[in-house]
Amino acid sequence: MYSIVVPAYKEQGRIGKTLEELSHYFELNKILVICDNDVETCNVAREKGATIYNTPQRLGKGGSLKEGLKMADGQVIIFLDADLPVSPDKISEFLTIVKDYDLVIFKRRFSELPLLRKLLHEAFKFVVKLFFPSLIGVKDFQAGFKIIKRDKVNEVINELIINDFLFDVNLIYAFKRRGFKIKEIPVEWKHEEKDSKISSSLLKIILLMFLSVIKLRVYYSPFKPLLRTKLYLKAESAILNKLRS
Repeated sequence: MYSIVVPAYKEQGRIGKTLEELSHYFELNKILVICDNDVETCNVAREKGATIYNTPQRLGKGGSLKEGLKMADGQVIIFLDADLPVSPDKISEFLTIVKDYDLVIFKRRFSELPLLRKLLHEAFKFVVKLFFPSLIGVKDFQAGFKIIKRDKVNEVINELIINDFLFDVNLIYAFKRRGFKIKEIPVEWKHEEKDSKISSSLLKIILLMFLSVIKLRVYYSPFKPLLRTKLYLKAESAILNKLRS
């Protein structure tokens, strides 16, 4: 049995079409749309027949995905971006692969991507591998499509501390350090620059992801207790509120 988790923030213009396309291959009641404090998107997803959950406050993409992990009841969990960047028939096909692996991640083959985004993508991978050398073999961290086994998720759920775009790195590293089986597969990827939340807030996203890399590295170090101090928590809250505004 599977569950599909779709994180969504201000996706009322796209979520309806995405759910319609998915409905040709998957049961809508097994699709869980996590609306990041977003009533409009939830209303559209509810009308289409998906299961919905609207968070009481903004959590970020990673926070929404973590909520989805807790709520999903399938033995296999699929993470999928709300813009449906992968053909639904491919998603169905890839489901057969997960039986041999604990986490399936994907290396995106972009049909088109702005040069600046390409350069930043390569720079991001370099920084992540600099801080986490054991991930040197990973080609792509940020694809919004992953397939995960539920039993392994339960073992790492408390380590998933990143609530924003670096959540994927957090997840992959948690699986990697436990020796779980990870498979990376190339996939054709549809990129929509027009409604891209990353491109529209590029500088804020870059800063947020860099700070998240540092936080994750500190978490897996002897300095981990610093992340629980009042001073750190207060500073983190102020920075997040500023960057998400």
